[in-house]
Amino acid sequence: MGNKLLDVGPLELEVLGILNGAPRLSVSEIQASLKNSGHKLAYTTVMTVLVRLYKKRLVVREKQSRQFLYSATDKKDSSPLKLFERVKNSLFRSEKLKPILSLLESDDELSRDDLETLKQAIDTRLKQQGKK
Repeated sequence: MGNKLLDVGPLELEVLGILNGAPRLSVSEIQASLKNSGHKLAYTTVMTVLVRLYKKRLVVREKQSRQFLYSATDKKDSSPLKLFERVKNSLFRSEKLKPILSLLESDDELSRDDLETLKQAIDTRLKQQGKK
């Protein structure tokens, strides 16, 4: 398998997000977390997603009694920023502007404060590049 993150679906990404920074979780705990975010999924569906992530080496599991507990692989690479980088690279590959432009074009309107913050970040980056 080439880049395993290119083979990750939306539900798998959501499960990775749940596992990100969390202690080891059971299938039932992950199912409950998914239910809280609007996904009513069968236990077996959640288990299938976790097995797929395990086979892709994106999660690790540890047997405890009669169940497995799952956690994200390599904790140093599972910070929210690293997870965002992995998602961004998976979804947009080399199209660096696409995630930023998609924020501007989405139906979820950015507030004026959000746009000002984005503008300030762009201005700061332009000044930094001007000094190089």
